[in-house]
Amino acid sequence: MSFGSFTGRIIPAYMAFLVLFMLLIPALLLTDRVTAAGGQVQSRSIQMGDDTITTSGGTTKYLVTFNPASTKTIYGVIVDFCNTDPIPGDVCTAPTGFSVGSGSYTAVSGVSSSWTGTSTNSGRTFELTYATGSAWTSATTVSFSINGVTNPTVVDTFYARILTFSATSGAGSATQWLTTTNGSDNTNDWDYGGIALSTIQTIIVTTKVQEQLTFCVYITSCGTQASINLGDAHDVLSTTAPAVDNTTTYSIVTNASHGAVVYLKGSTLTSGSNTIPAAGATAFLYGTPSTNIDFFGVCSYNTSGEVPTVATSYLGTSNGGTCAGTVTDTGITAALSSLGSPYATFGFNSTNTTSTYGDLLATLATAGASVNQIALAAGANLTQPSGIYSTTLQLICTGTY
Repeated sequence: MSFGSFTGRIIPAYMAFLVLFMLLIPALLLTDRVTAAGGQVQSRSIQMGDDTITTSGGTTKYLVTFNPASTKTIYGVIVDFCNTDPIPGDVCTAPTGFSVGSGSYTAVSGVSSSWTGTSTNSGRTFELTYATGSAWTSATTVSFSINGVTNPTVVDTFYARILTFSATSGAGSATQWLTTTNGSDNTNDWDYGGIALSTIQTIIVTTKVQEQLTFCVYITSCGTQASINLGDAHDVLSTTAPAVDNTTTYSIVTNASHGAVVYLKGSTLTSGSNTIPAAGATAFLYGTPSTNIDFFGVCSYNTSGEVPTVATSYLGTSNGGTCAGTVTDTGITAALSSLGSPYATFGFNSTNTTSTYGDLLATLATAGASVNQIALAAGANLTQPSGIYSTTLQLICTGTY
């Protein structure tokens, strides 16, 4: 056999051996690191109740869930949290500021309250043990919540290693695994699995709600002038019955937490130096055509929304009737029936209405929307001086926030 022939056979054989050796190296290294007798747990996850670096100023819960790799009676579970990697057998260093808490947990499935939870390795490791053990299969969904967890205090990825144990003590037990406090023991666990987690900075959202008050006084729509003509077709008051108009609306929309108040401001009907008497502080009771017919007054009632408390003199109820029972006169003939039945009453405290802030008309106790009506009425007796009588009234709304 020639030398060239010999070398031609040796070199391919050597190359084949070298390639096989290179392929075996990763498997040998992985076997050295993960030597669990069972296998890798499936469908594994750890759901964080809070993933901020401050744990929102407190503690949170971690929901651990997995399915075993194989059928086995399991006596212990370890969840080890590391800042390096999720590979069992590697040295584990606790994430900065992290703690599993006191060992408190809540059983969900696969385990029960009979299991004992423990915090070990200075809060880095959570341990569950059960002296009786539980028979698990790959169809068993194991789930439990670790309570009182403090997240790492830096924004970063960190890891958890889930390990199960098939013995209560000695080889194959969580107790034996824990004797190597740095997490590098890879000879005692049965199933294993790694998980990556992460802390984050929060999304801070800021907006503003400003104080709101929309107050309208109108007849047809907000923003229109309320112009009232009291009397018959020629705006002349009758000496036999008062003229009534209840078409004026005031509406309140506010977010004032303590509600709002409405004040009435203005004078009674005036013509030069002559005035039609104000109804007064006590609701005016309209009598027969021969008495109590000379007056100007107001009452108020709610039509929708929040119901305000109307001041007593403006309720219209002193005679047993209601302000809501009033009817606007047609403008042809004033009639007592316009006052409702029983007839409504009217008030007008000119001492207060002509003061700086006016006279209290209504109080809305809470925030909200309220729509209300104003009824105005006036009558004249036979001795009332002639003239064109008028007044300008204001309703002033104030919210308390």
